[in-house]
Order: sequence, then structure tokens, then C-alpha cells
Amino acid sequence: MDYRVEDCLLFEVPTFIDGRGAISVMDKELPFDVKRVFWLYHIPEGKERGAHALLQGSEMLFSLHGSCIVDLFDGENRNTVLLDDPKKGLLIRPGIWFVVHSSKNDGVTLVLASEEYGQEKYVCDYENFVRLKSNN
Repeated sequence: MDYRVEDCLLFEVPTFIDGRGAISVMDKELPFDVKRVFWLYHIPEGKERGAHALLQGSEMLFSLHGSCIVDLFDGENRNTVLLDDPKKGLLIRPGIWFVVHSSKNDGVTLVLASEEYGQEKYVCDYENFVRLKSNN
């Protein structure tokens, strides 16, 4: 869990635009093999998803429709990232507490994960996260 907020990279996916519209493509840009795909949607304003830290693996978030706000905390540093363009993604590393807020309840956020789901792969209690980080 040695990653810092600055290791959570915001990047732009190669995108091609012509008269038919736009297509964004990722293949070699993916920093991990995808083991799980899920999406967040219908998050009411004022509500949040996430509110946990990964103990292993990474996740990439894309706002495919609407927008979302991602708060990041590594135990010392904080950052807030607005995802409002489907060709821009956010790579979240292990050991980073993150919370996803929808700025509108019509947003759709795609998540690509490097690990299959397992509750033991997450820290879901904020106070426990802070204790873990202070012990590193």
C-alpha cells in the first residue's frame, strides 16, 4: 500500500473522430489484464459509491455518460478528480481511499478492475484505513 495520490493517473484514451462520431480504443494502454467489469449508475445526487481502498489490484474509472467526481486520499494527501469526458480515465492504485460522487443522477461510470471481487481485497472502514496507513 505504498502508492500515493499522485500515482492515480488521469489519462486520455486514443480517440478517433470523423463524420460518423467518435470511437475511443484501449488495448496496449491498459496497465493490467481486466478480470472484472462493472458500471455505476442512477446514483442520486448527494449519495456516493466506493468509500473504500483496494488492498491489491487496480481499477480504472471512466464516466461514459454525465459526470462523476472522485475523491482520493492516500493517508496524507487528498485530490479530487472530475471525470466528465468518456475518453478520459482515472487509474486508481491499491492503498488509495476513494469515493465516487455523481454530479447528476443520470451519470454512468464504467469500472475496469484487475482483480475478481473478494471482500477481503478491500478496506471498507475509513478509520481502519487510516490506521493501516499510519502503520506503514
